Amino acid sequence: MNNYSKIKASLLANAIEEFAPLATQVEWDNSGFTIGGGDRMVSKGLIALNCTLDVLKEAVDNGCDMVITHHPLIVHSPLMGILDNDLRSEAVAFAIKNGLTIYSSHTPLDKAKGGINTIMAKKLGINSPKELVKDGFGAYGKISKELSSKEFILKVKKSFNAPNIRTSAPLKEKVKIVAVSSGGGQSSIKDALRVGAQVLVTGDVTHHNFYAPEGFMVVDVGHHFSEWPAVELLNSIVKKNFPKFATQLSEVDKSPIYYF
Repeated sequence: MNNYSKIKASLLANAIEEFAPLATQVEWDNSGFTIGGGDRMVSKGLIALNCTLDVLKEAVDNGCDMVITHHPLIVHSPLMGILDNDLRSEAVAFAIKNGLTIYSSHTPLDKAKGGINTIMAKKLGINSPKELVKDGFGAYGKISKELSSKEFILKVKKSFNAPNIRTSAPLKEKVKIVAVSSGGGQSSIKDALRVGAQVLVTGDVTHHNFYAPEGFMVVDVGHHFSEWPAVELLNSIVKKNFPKFATQLSEVDKSPIYYF
């Protein structure tokens, strides 16, 4: 591809979609452009996990006219009005007022070969991860070095830079086979058990799913920390295809969960 300093937003979107095709998103997702569109000329991109009002303000403060995120600004439920005292409405209004272009790759980036789940798996020492389910969600495989539960938990914390994680009862035997599912992947527990994994690393695990069967451990690293690799991945895709296009990673995009 040619190199540009100021380019059409559609070219950036095309590069991302070549890696993570938009057609692979699930029915409820809203990946793609949510504000602006591909015909806009853009000169600098802010890349973040979440498309929050604080992230959008950060973009404007740093001279970014495009925001590229993993989580879309508008998703799950339709936005039926732009209302006062509603954070999502305020974010939409702010983006429009300041001429921001917003593009997101959510479930396509989760499912892509070499995508978030592949990165999660490799962070934990799975050198040749396999698909956990046929639609691309999740990955699993044998870790390069067998670890005790304590050693594995410490590795998870370090690998994902997570201050705290939650687990079910630690395994008595060494950890050998591990499954991962990015974001809120507790529904992947059955799939992890089906492929013979001893551990599932994911986020957003609810109380009853910590009652794991004997010989199986659930590790909740947190939604934010499991998917932060999406930010680095999106940046690498953009920089690989357009080295002269200016990007920066968000510094205000933090986990919304606090621990005391």
